[in-house]
Amino acid sequence: MVNGHGLDMALLILRVAAGGFLLPHALGKLFGWFGGPGLAGFAGELRGFGLPAVAPLPLLLALLQVASGLAVLLGWQTRIAALAAAAFIAFTALLALPKGWFWMRGGTEYPLMWTLALLAIALAGPGAWALDGLALPGDIA
Repeated sequence: MVNGHGLDMALLILRVAAGGFLLPHALGKLFGWFGGPGLAGFAGELRGFGLPAVAPLPLLLALLQVASGLAVLLGWQTRIAALAAAAFIAFTALLALPKGWFWMRGGTEYPLMWTLALLAIALAGPGAWALDGLALPGDIA
């Protein structure tokens, strides 16, 4: 059985991994950082999947991914942020279905794994070591 501190550490590790892996991809879409496509390239990716890519949709989607990744990482509004991120990545998993299971062939395996990790965070909550757990001045104990 995992004690409270062990569970809190596990949730911290899971949050840091999920938010930390999501955030660079999001920043790549938004700013072109880390070899990412930037907004114009992201719009092209959306069009390549037959999805709408008119402004401001690529910007809004990239901002959603940045905000949810950062919020999960920090444990702020964690359940909502993890659900938003899971929805985003689940859609990516659906788009990858035609390529099969294995990620090495562009399949759904990797985005599905992150979708499930984010859903686990949404269900379990952030744990004690998160911004959600900080008591603010004036909070009633």
